[in-house]
Amino acid sequence: MARTPLYDIERSSGATFTHLFDWEIADSFGDLASEYRATCEGVAVLDRSYVGRFLVNGKDSLDLLNRLSSYKVDTLDPGTGAGTILTTNKGRIIDLLYIFCLDDGLLMLTSPQTRQRVAEWIDLYTFLEDVTLQDTTESAAMITVLGPEAPSLLEKVSNNTVSDLQVFESRSVSIAGIPTSLHRSDPVGSCGYDLIVSKENAEALWSAVTINGVGATPIGEACYNTLRIEAGIPRYGWEISEEVNPWEANLNQFIHFEKGCYVGQEVILRLDTYDKVQRHLMRLELSGESPFNGVSLQKQGTRAGTITSTVKHPVFGNYLGLGLIRTAYATDNTELEITGSNGEIVGMANISSLSALPPELT
Repeated sequence: MARTPLYDIERSSGATFTHLFDWEIADSFGDLASEYRATCEGVAVLDRSYVGRFLVNGKDSLDLLNRLSSYKVDTLDPGTGAGTILTTNKGRIIDLLYIFCLDDGLLMLTSPQTRQRVAEWIDLYTFLEDVTLQDTTESAAMITVLGPEAPSLLEKVSNNTVSDLQVFESRSVSIAGIPTSLHRSDPVGSCGYDLIVSKENAEALWSAVTINGVGATPIGEACYNTLRIEAGIPRYGWEISEEVNPWEANLNQFIHFEKGCYVGQEVILRLDTYDKVQRHLMRLELSGESPFNGVSLQKQGTRAGTITSTVKHPVFGNYLGLGLIRTAYATDNTELEITGSNGEIVGMANISSLSALPPELT
């Protein structure tokens, strides 16, 4: 079981830990409601060092990634970036990649459990191209700063303008004398920045944004998962897999309609053109016994979908979730039955589109 470079300092700060695939990561720092409020109203800091990270080099890097994925990335300039979907020949999702164009190459972010799969898929299509991949996941740390006050905090500790950065833009800064690569990624749909540093400097950077009068609140996986479910953000292993296409996972914004050919393009565009998308990612309000991921949903005995993620809200106390819902039932305010292992009804799910906003804090 791998541990991030911040494991020791997180443990000394009172963190409890959980397992995320092959990683042991901080789950909470003791007060989940306070973590949630800090992220929504102030500024919070999260260890996401488990996210896959590759340095991609070579003059053909952008061209190759453009031919393998759904968004137009071959024209990216240094300091800019994009999200793009790596798909199979059948139009299913291998992973959602975040590409940041740097002065000396590309930074590519993957899901933690797809690092090898992504590298092997790119290698499969690399022939005479000048492209090299270096997996830097375990040689560096990635600290994510979230919340409406994140820009002002980062400007304070770096003496650099941050608020002007748009999503997928990046720049190099120095924080407490530590060379830091700063990238805006908005991982829960609102303002959020990833700070990447060598693992030797990880604890010093963590301290620089959490103490010395700065006061960002550390949060863990439990809070992060609540925020991403509430925002309708799909995650690999839950909503995203090689059994799901980009339309089903609501990844429309990462599909470019006018770019050249890429692997899986014909299938993906045909699904949209001929209205053949069978399921849609929807927000769920759940009642009944504690719901579990993977539980089926039905409507009057007919299979209607599957719950993919659930969480008990740390402030409001209700259960909310995400689910892949069959098109016929994927409309606002549809009520579906939650079925148990023996087919019995154990609760109800109210469906709403991902455009619906989460509740306001009071």
